[in-house]
Amino acid sequence: MPESERVVVTGLGVVSPLGCDVDRFWHAVTSGTVATGPITRFAADAYPTHLAAEVSAPHLTTPYADDGTLTPRSLRYAEHAVRDALDSSKVLPATDPRRVGLVIGTVMGTRPHLEELRRRGADTATDRRWDAPALLASWPAERFGLRGPRHVLAAGCAGGNTAIGLAADLIASGQADCVLAGGVDELAEAVFQLFTTLRAVEPEVVRPFDRDRRGTMPSEGAGILTLESLAHARARGATVIAELRGHAMAADAHHMTAPHPAGDALLRCVDESLRRAGLTPGDVDYVSAHGTGTPVNDATEAACLAGYFGAAGARPATSSIKGMLGHAQGAASALEAVACVLAIARGRVPGNPTLRTVDDRCRDLDLVRGPARDLPVRVALSNAFGFGGNTATVVFGTPTD
Repeated sequence: MPESERVVVTGLGVVSPLGCDVDRFWHAVTSGTVATGPITRFAADAYPTHLAAEVSAPHLTTPYADDGTLTPRSLRYAEHAVRDALDSSKVLPATDPRRVGLVIGTVMGTRPHLEELRRRGADTATDRRWDAPALLASWPAERFGLRGPRHVLAAGCAGGNTAIGLAADLIASGQADCVLAGGVDELAEAVFQLFTTLRAVEPEVVRPFDRDRRGTMPSEGAGILTLESLAHARARGATVIAELRGHAMAADAHHMTAPHPAGDALLRCVDESLRRAGLTPGDVDYVSAHGTGTPVNDATEAACLAGYFGAAGARPATSSIKGMLGHAQGAASALEAVACVLAIARGRVPGNPTLRTVDDRCRDLDLVRGPARDLPVRVALSNAFGFGGNTATVVFGTPTD
């Protein structure tokens, strides 16, 4: 494949309940820190459970912008993560801003801000400036002068991986030299209410793959990766952290919330992403599972992964950082992609620190026990699923010549 079509990672940006910079996030996610706690964003007294995972940095969580206007928190999350990804990659001013794009995946967009306006007694009928999901891309793009392609994708909780895949395609097709890509969402009462109605909210702590898991826990944040062509990165002397070796998207078209019983879209995504990467199941050292902690999702994913990799005699280390982070919706897979890139760069994979007793249906996976495992990672694969059967997988690898 020509260097102009190969896509590499040269920068990272994070906003999360586990920290709002890459080093804090990585330290927390490999030390078993659990970020979930009592909800402060809205009154949760009427709900049977009262825990979630919230970003705690005051400068990011205040509903007021520097000019005193009420603005969506999700815009500040996006701006902060994009800034860090730009700064760490040093892609500007070395790159023509007309060749730098931005792709964001999300579930709720800026809609949670309407909840905030209502809580503060604002007139939501006339002040609808912020009711536009496209702002998640246009807001940071305008602040940093990014004039390339910009998109906001509503791909459910597979939004982050879907955005990364589209960004790679924009680069490989020659429409951009560099694209910032990832996912953003803020915690909203509407989402909490939805998961509560579905009886999918864990009342204590999320326990992916555990026999006694009871559900997931809504969360929030942003994860952004600076992606650029290998040719462009080399031409400007950039430090390459990892290579995006493959990606794939699919859909179950089976049920609004439940995965296909046989994991149809998941298996197609895993197989297609490895095929496009020119890799085999035996090449994968680490799998960042979707691992929501819900009984159905975890059992289905575990069966699919064990069957697919086991058929090739492979058993990659597997974990889900949702046990620590909760489910950050459209940002979830973007944060997990950041974790995969860091696992490759730092030779360590996050564990499943909340796992106590492995579900019998998940025993065929090599689940990482405890907070982390030191492991040289040449290839890391990350899965993401969304309501409606949206599925997206990305594969990262060590930089190669």
